[in-house]
Amino acid sequence: MDFNIFSVTLLISGMIVAGISSVIIYRLGDSVRWFAITMLLVAIWALAYGFELSSSTLEAMLRWVRIEYVGIAFAPGTWLWFCLKYTGLHKWTSRKFFPLVFGIPILTFLLVVSNPWHHLHYKEVDLYLDGPFPLLAITVGPWYYVHVGFFYISLFTGSLLLVYRFRFAEAFFKNQTYLLLLAGFVPWVFNLVYLFGYRPFEHIDLTPYAFLFMYIFVGIGLLRFELFNIRPIARDKVFEVITKGILVFDPSLRIIDFNPSIKKWIGKKPSEIIGKSIAGVIPGSESLEAFLSKKEQAKTEASLQIGEIARDYSVEFIPMLGSKSNVTGMLVLFEDITQEKSIQNQILRQSEELKNMNSLKDKLFSIISHDLKGPIFGIRELIKLSQNGDVSRDDFFDILPEINKSMDSVSILLENLLAWTSSQMKGEFIQKKFFDLEKLVNQEFDLFENMAKEKGITLRVQRYGNLEVFADKNMIDLSLRNLISNAIKFSGKGDLVTIILKDMGREVQVKVKDTGLGINAENLEKLRRRESFTTPGKNKEGGTGLGMLLVHEYVKKNGGELQIQSQESLGSEFTFNIPKG
Repeated sequence: MDFNIFSVTLLISGMIVAGISSVIIYRLGDSVRWFAITMLLVAIWALAYGFELSSSTLEAMLRWVRIEYVGIAFAPGTWLWFCLKYTGLHKWTSRKFFPLVFGIPILTFLLVVSNPWHHLHYKEVDLYLDGPFPLLAITVGPWYYVHVGFFYISLFTGSLLLVYRFRFAEAFFKNQTYLLLLAGFVPWVFNLVYLFGYRPFEHIDLTPYAFLFMYIFVGIGLLRFELFNIRPIARDKVFEVITKGILVFDPSLRIIDFNPSIKKWIGKKPSEIIGKSIAGVIPGSESLEAFLSKKEQAKTEASLQIGEIARDYSVEFIPMLGSKSNVTGMLVLFEDITQEKSIQNQILRQSEELKNMNSLKDKLFSIISHDLKGPIFGIRELIKLSQNGDVSRDDFFDILPEINKSMDSVSILLENLLAWTSSQMKGEFIQKKFFDLEKLVNQEFDLFENMAKEKGITLRVQRYGNLEVFADKNMIDLSLRNLISNAIKFSGKGDLVTIILKDMGREVQVKVKDTGLGINAENLEKLRRRESFTTPGKNKEGGTGLGMLLVHEYVKKNGGELQIQSQESLGSEFTFNIPKG
């Protein structure tokens, strides 16, 4: 051994790196441990190269070369493995991918060891004696280029992964990444210089020196400042497992990243998402583009066609700020609130229904206390007066028609009350059967004929075709009675009330038409919204407002829909269809 400045430098720095890397392997975690293994392999390379530079015979140099290649062959593979683990790409570090990363290093090492038999790695080796000390002169073989290619591909791929994964990281994490990149890039430059023939004394390789000095610097940072204990990979883990959908936009508002949740919702390939605008990925999101273009923090709700069906989303816009507080991009969070909105709408509907029920309850008590009590108490008083002799027999029979009209009104009122109560208690049983609608209408005609004559109203029935229907007869009967009663109520002398029955094929159309007072726009809208209200008739007749509610409900339960047309002073028209089977 003839030690010199080159060999001594390598041996000392190599031992330092070997010591640091051994401590790191023992103390730190999985991915950082692979970085330390890379350091240890470089230290083996440097130590063996230091002994090679101290050797004076070709045989001794070749012996150290074989040891050097423990580090030279495997260091690129361990660097790439470290980068895969450190950036969170754990699926690429499973056992099945191990041969892809370490297959060439293993083969390189075996070819170097067995080189004298095939000369695939080194074509020729010889002693160079024109320098200050003996040096190994080599002529490379074909496999040497394979090894160099793998060396550079590993360094480049690992560096690219670091840059790509941590491009949006905070400044602290970016500094870590830059330091790692320097650890790979600086020795890379020195190796390129060596390959292009710029070497001290024509044969000395400065690559291990560059590795050693960079790794001493990084190793101290690892041990002293726990440089890699806090890693931005946590950001990526959160980004991937968060249930909210995330889209990341560049300053031009083009999508540059997304998480698995949004990919699952959208159901598109990454190539169909990256580089697109939000409207190009999510149909009907034009309103969200307006929020994006402002590049301000905001929150809104939107119904979007993400996937197969439209759903409700809470959408939050978060600007990403650069070092000078300039907006470098936008982060958009999508939270599916379809279920919450459905529950909210259901609560609102139930609240509205409860409000209407309370209103109807109040109306019911008002009806019982006024509309029913009045006529019944009036008849009771009349009977008492007759018994006491205060009203003569002739007077009693004179007022009997009025009493009869009052009792007809009470009869309809009681029927509506009982029907409404049954409907609201949800105990109503619908019993559909075939019946002749014409006969039912004739019965109603007979019931209201005298009432119409007394008011000077013409009551007419028009019939067309086969009028047999399939429905609940009692419900249709009550609906017709209320519609005819209302038509007579809001008509006067000279008006016409027409009941039209028309065969429409699979259905029979029922139309109750009058030429009476008509309905103003406000009340017409209330009727269509199925709100309960009362208005006095043409002769100041009273009402309860329950009748039209029942008509709406009963017509719907029998497969129809009540249509209302009306103009003030011109009359009204109520139409619905009844199935024939």
